[in-house]
Amino acid sequence: MIKIKLSPTPSGLWQIDGLSQIARRSRELEPSNWPEAAQMRFDAVQALLDRIGDEELSLDWNHAPTRSAMELLYSAAADQMAIGEVEMAVALWESLAALDEEDHMSVSVMLAFCYVDLEDYDCLEEAMFNLSPKTPEYHLLTLWTTFRRTGGIDRDALRELRTRHKAWMEEFSADQHPADEAYMADCRSERPTPQTEARELWFATAALWERNPDFLKTLKKA
Repeated sequence: MIKIKLSPTPSGLWQIDGLSQIARRSRELEPSNWPEAAQMRFDAVQALLDRIGDEELSLDWNHAPTRSAMELLYSAAADQMAIGEVEMAVALWESLAALDEEDHMSVSVMLAFCYVDLEDYDCLEEAMFNLSPKTPEYHLLTLWTTFRRTGGIDRDALRELRTRHKAWMEEFSADQHPADEAYMADCRSERPTPQTEARELWFATAALWERNPDFLKTLKKA
């Protein structure tokens, strides 16, 4: 049985204890047995959400065990995304967004990509409000949204990607996305290159492109 402790702080934020070991064990297990690691994370976050219930809490990101729990929740959503369970991924990311007012892990980005896939444009509008129009994610989402709605390409967003965010344009129109040693090493660095950040986003959203292959085909031809 997973024992989770919720504690209020004088600042009004809440802290979580009880999930750090599970987070660590799942990371250690992942290279050899990803399904079991994913199930471990899913069971843990279900216990966490059951423990929170209907309470409206804001969590303390600066408290290490609480941050570990939030990262575990994010990872559990990413696990669901990886196997194509987009609705479940959205439910978990929305739970995290409700607990993290400052969106430390940029949940809004992943939610926005998923909302387009699910054609939930009301929620998409709210998620897009939290994204800067200067980011490559914003322009990719604009392209993705236009394609889902019309089957066409937003030329302004395409021009922005080509001129201001070349690494993302190149990654999302590439035929291969190798997770080689150089990429993995750069992922672990303090300042990953734009090319690595673009590939990380491609991997994070890969399940969507498996469900909607025509978007990338159209982007490559644009």
